[in-house]
Amino acid sequence: METQISVKNEVHEYLNQISLKDIMSKNVLTVYEGWSIRRLSQFFIKHQISGAPVIAADDELVGVVTQSDVIRFESSDPSEDDVKKMLTQFCGPFGGVPDEAEIRRIQDKANDYCTVNSIMTPKVMSVDIKTSLTNTYSTLVNEDVHRLFITENGLLVGVISAMDILKKIV
Repeated sequence: METQISVKNEVHEYLNQISLKDIMSKNVLTVYEGWSIRRLSQFFIKHQISGAPVIAADDELVGVVTQSDVIRFESSDPSEDDVKKMLTQFCGPFGGVPDEAEIRRIQDKANDYCTVNSIMTPKVMSVDIKTSLTNTYSTLVNEDVHRLFITENGLLVGVISAMDILKKIV
């Protein structure tokens, strides 16, 4: 038992000497919240990835989106009421009521008209760049996630995974 405690303390001391900057991945592919679902799908295919952090026009980290979000979106059909609400928001209260043909056209083009913001998960698991590696690892374990986004002053600067930390220890 004492040996386990000693090893655990040694690992904590070792981890506390390492900066997140030293092991995080700095080249993070991001998507913009205003992209269409079609553009997002093409981006995932082009880069062979299954998810990405979402940033706003000011580069602030605002969410995360995955292929599962796209599949869920594409498997649901926007209702006529959804389209009318979308048009009212887009055109304002005096934009008039769209006719049946316009509603069908919008439903058929949902991948072009709907944006990443409408399907992303706004809860982002992130830590500040100054967070200790021990606290970062604890967050990964406690939140049961595989990766955390690293931010500095609210802006995305990297990503770190449990595997990155394990590789550093080994």
